[in-house]
Amino acid sequence: MVITQRQPVGIDRRQCPDVIVKSTRWVTTTCWLIISIVCVCLYFAMPERPAIQMTISISREARAYWDIAMLKNVFIMMVVLLLISLFGLAESILRHNRVVDNIPKTLILTVIMSLVGMLVIYSYF
Repeated sequence: MVITQRQPVGIDRRQCPDVIVKSTRWVTTTCWLIISIVCVCLYFAMPERPAIQMTISISREARAYWDIAMLKNVFIMMVVLLLISLFGLAESILRHNRVVDNIPKTLILTVIMSLVGMLVIYSYF
């Protein structure tokens, strides 16, 4: 009779990050990149303030309204952000079978930010 040795229960046998951990990192990086793009688009969609250069030149006036086309693009980016964040959360929750595994808090934050952003854009514009 051959006796085989079993691994101790408390030792983590993972040597390096697996595919799911790496893809979760890429998802969080992509989410923050989309958030920064959304912030830049919101900056350009805001109403313009008149400056000294605009008062001197007669041909151009400051825009006093929000750019609705840009806000539609921001809304679409928020939907994409929500879908990517939910995908990352789903794959990290499906992998969560050990005590040392954790759910990325940044993905939860991006889900909340995208939902709030979509609600604000949809309700005000």
